[in-house]
Amino acid sequence: MKRIVIALAAAAVLAAGVVVAWNVFDNSSVATASGAGHTVPRSEVEKQAKENYAIPFFQDGPQSVSCPGGLRAKMDYTVECTAVFKGQTKKMLISVTGVHGDRVSFDYGLTK
Repeated sequence: MKRIVIALAAAAVLAAGVVVAWNVFDNSSVATASGAGHTVPRSEVEKQAKENYAIPFFQDGPQSVSCPGGLRAKMDYTVECTAVFKGQTKKMLISVTGVHGDRVSFDYGLTK
């Protein structure tokens, strides 16, 4: 019985760790699309990418992000931006992960 209690406690700690890691490493954003093109404005995409993209303990967020245009409110729509990390330029892909009316969820990733 004692082994079962220990195993259940260890499983609970492990599950809690996974949930914490998932929330810590989540760097997604939500913004409002507007206008005839139903688009999140370029300035808002750049601002949120700069503020929200980071991997705690591994990588700081970018000093700047520059995108060629806004983000259309269309599932899987992706825009390729340029991000500067500690003076080093990297390509950042910003992709729509969800659209609910005017609310657009999007996530970030760096290309290799």
